[in-house]
Amino acid sequence: MKSITFLALAGAFLLSNQVRAAIHSSAPPPQQRPIPAAVKSGQTLTFVSQFNHEAYKIDIYIPKGTPPPGGYPALYLLDGDIVFATFADAVRNKSKAKEIEPAVVVGISGADGPKGGNRTYDFTYSDMSPDEKSFSVDLGDHPRFGGYDQFFRTIQEEVKPMVNRLVPLNAKRASLFGWSLGGLFVVHTMFVHPESFHGYIALSPSIWRGNKAVLAELPDFEKRVSESKIDLNLFLGVGELEEKFLPSMEKWGYDKDKFRQEISYVRMVGNAQDLANQIGPYFEQNKLRFSFNIFKGQTHNSAPWSAVNPALDFEYSLIDENAQGR
Repeated sequence: MKSITFLALAGAFLLSNQVRAAIHSSAPPPQQRPIPAAVKSGQTLTFVSQFNHEAYKIDIYIPKGTPPPGGYPALYLLDGDIVFATFADAVRNKSKAKEIEPAVVVGISGADGPKGGNRTYDFTYSDMSPDEKSFSVDLGDHPRFGGYDQFFRTIQEEVKPMVNRLVPLNAKRASLFGWSLGGLFVVHTMFVHPESFHGYIALSPSIWRGNKAVLAELPDFEKRVSESKIDLNLFLGVGELEEKFLPSMEKWGYDKDKFRQEISYVRMVGNAQDLANQIGPYFEQNKLRFSFNIFKGQTHNSAPWSAVNPALDFEYSLIDENAQGR
């Protein structure tokens, strides 16, 4: 499912003090230098990926002060145009209060223009089934699917190095956030590239797509993580009301019968619960951190905002450390 209300909110969430900065690949390794005085806490970069030839906008929040010896942890946000400012403000405020560690926040979104990154294409690794297409109400005209591999390389080989040239990062403390299709991207990435991030935050993941094909990747994931002893964590969440056809949806302009059929089929809460039931015991047995949350009273549109503080606490909390130090 795709939010129509989010699009109207996106512009309000961009930080007003962002500036454009050029990135120079000749810069020395960030671990060998402090943050330059010219680097501000709000940065916006744009570039065209060499892998899929799409244009992206990268919003970056950099904490003030001296980076920790190993570099900052970094949180990479899909749909950055929607959620970046909220996460950046939360990290700034909570870290100032010593509730969480300072962290770099990186929002990734398609840039404006005809070559701007295509969300549906970038976040999906396969097509939908014909039946799924028949009742999906928000596909649009001629949707493209299957751009996952190129977009994953864009993040790994272009976005991460760009940010690392601006500020020292701890390569072992990178986390990835995604919502809806982005949540599916997060789950799929964890399953097939578990070493690429340490933290995985999947909100309302579209597990249903392709007849739940992503769940077939779970056995190989568990085998690989066990054999390679990969340290990772997963924060999984969904809104309690995501399987309900709400009165407000009457005004969305979609075919109501198809919309109800889609809501029933995608089974957002049930599929998230099933994934938690399947993966939870493995995480517990291997002493990997896992959290599953059903956000009471929240919809598909509101779940990401309900998850901001719990997800940040899950990844970066200093509360227990502070309590032990008293």
